[in-house]
Amino acid sequence: MAGGGPAGGAVFRPNYHLGFDRPEAWGLKYFASTSLLSGLDPDPPSPEKRRAGSVTLGLELGWLPTLDAGQQRIGFNGTSPEDLNKAPLFARPVLRVGLPRSFTALLAAPPPFELFGVTPHLFAFGLERPIIERPQWAFRWRGYGQLGSVKGAFTCPQSVLAFAPGSASNPTACIGQSADVATLRYAGLELQFSHRLTRAPKLVPHFTVGGNFMDGVFQVHAPVQGGLDETRMWTRGGTFSTTGGVTYLLGKRAAFTVDAFYSPLWVQRLPGAPTTNDGSFNVRALLSYTLR
Repeated sequence: MAGGGPAGGAVFRPNYHLGFDRPEAWGLKYFASTSLLSGLDPDPPSPEKRRAGSVTLGLELGWLPTLDAGQQRIGFNGTSPEDLNKAPLFARPVLRVGLPRSFTALLAAPPPFELFGVTPHLFAFGLERPIIERPQWAFRWRGYGQLGSVKGAFTCPQSVLAFAPGSASNPTACIGQSADVATLRYAGLELQFSHRLTRAPKLVPHFTVGGNFMDGVFQVHAPVQGGLDETRMWTRGGTFSTTGGVTYLLGKRAAFTVDAFYSPLWVQRLPGAPTTNDGSFNVRALLSYTLR
């Protein structure tokens, strides 16, 4: 995602608006999609469980698929590779609090510590409520959003510094490790349907569809040959997402939920090339326990 290196030791600070199908924008919306606060509903269709003051703690784990060389080539409008395969998974605690009038608040944030070479400072939040709820099935809505960013050496990782600046293995002309920041903001609305199986009451399949507004920024901070690259790029646009999965009730208070997530993401990999769908797919799991 980096811009070219400045000349004469200058600090290079261009500010670009990216079309939502640019390769750099695809990278931002891809990783924002991996953190969407969607699906993973641990509650069975049971009106009596929707009570004010209930507190449920959970741990969410999400698999991050490895991107191939073509998918990582998103810098300079799809001509330069970036180091995007850092973390193999995404993990965060999730807190659910029952509110009056059958509302439930959700809060989620990964620990703000460096792991796998990235440091997240993300905070996701949501509010949900049943539209129709019966003993065997439920239809609900959830609104959600996220603020914050992820910091890491995406444009100039340690692995390229052994090669000459400007060479094929160091096309960004890096002379030091970068400290880039990807801001991953979003807001979304999701509809959820769940159904408790009569012959297997501990199993609760569910399905969701949602629409999202992405607001992403990539701030380069890279020492390059001739100076410091602080290119800023931003993009905004809408995406669609869906999940399908099942909750297994471990008891009256505990549940284990597994979801498959998918969001189609459109990208034009090179100027003049056709726009294609390179969607985000992963599998997520949530272990939850209701304290009260």
